[in-house]
Amino acid sequence: MEKKPDLQQRLLEGIKQKLPKGEKLAQVMMDTLHLSQDAVYRRIRGEVPLTIFETKTLCETFNISFDDYGTFRKGQVTFTYNSLTSIEMNFEAYLTGLRDGMRQIKNAENPELMMSINDTPIFQLFNLPHLTRFKFFFWAKTYLKIPAYVNEKFKREKIDKRVLQIGIEAHNLYNSIPTHEVYSHETLRGTLRQIQYYFDADLFEEPAYALELVDNLQQLVDHMKVQAELGRKFARGNEPVTSGNEFHMYFNETFISDNTYLIKWKDGKAVYFTHNIMNYLLTFDPVYVGEAEFMLDNLFANSSPISVVNVKERSRFFSGLERTIATFRKHIEANLEM
Repeated sequence: MEKKPDLQQRLLEGIKQKLPKGEKLAQVMMDTLHLSQDAVYRRIRGEVPLTIFETKTLCETFNISFDDYGTFRKGQVTFTYNSLTSIEMNFEAYLTGLRDGMRQIKNAENPELMMSINDTPIFQLFNLPHLTRFKFFFWAKTYLKIPAYVNEKFKREKIDKRVLQIGIEAHNLYNSIPTHEVYSHETLRGTLRQIQYYFDADLFEEPAYALELVDNLQQLVDHMKVQAELGRKFARGNEPVTSGNEFHMYFNETFISDNTYLIKWKDGKAVYFTHNIMNYLLTFDPVYVGEAEFMLDNLFANSSPISVVNVKERSRFFSGLERTIATFRKHIEANLEM
């Protein structure tokens, strides 16, 4: 039977995942704990236990909760999350959080993502930045009731170059990590309904802008179709890559209840999923992660692969999206002519 890593190993692995690319755990521990190289390596190998003071110092330095690495008990799970009151609710802060999260995953050794998508593939939205901006505005105004958005209508704006660059960085990081992604009939329909709701409620400063966002969704579908055909992720407008950037896309004909992301790397696994609209929960709990992986494995096993292979199923999936978008477009066009 494979021996599970002990508490000290789990804690040090958690710290390792937080380090910027290129930084070594041993050197960081030497600098943080003021220990010799030999003393640090004995702790990394598990020959010498961390003292209470050393553990406290490491947890405080790397903003880690010791409880996250304590004894795991069935039925009890510790999650990490950002309180809504502590999140800077602006577009730049939102994109920065996504970028930094993807960077942390990318810095792990041999990272891989398994994703269930119940509506909108947020990282694919980066191919059309104004769609991402609309989603943020909708969440902030309609669901979270952020005061700054209460009396605002969604309007046409040029995205700040700094903010756009953050989004590009997040998108490039996502594209560089192999992913297995499963979609359903509901894909993008929620976003379409949000656009229609704002159009019908006169919440666009310029009503015709709603039609442009619907066209953006069609452009996104076109680009996702190309990526599925090639089995590679790449930014819209760029040349397709010929190696790396693996994109394994699946179609599930039933219902996907949530957005779940299983992160796998050489020495560990974690799960995070969305909640409270824009927030997420993250856990390294091995029991919970194992159950989440079991459910995702079953979900993928009961889905049809539509990247590279299975042309008929791929065509059926994307044709359904295109018909739905066309219906929404006709609704908006008809009301614009009134």
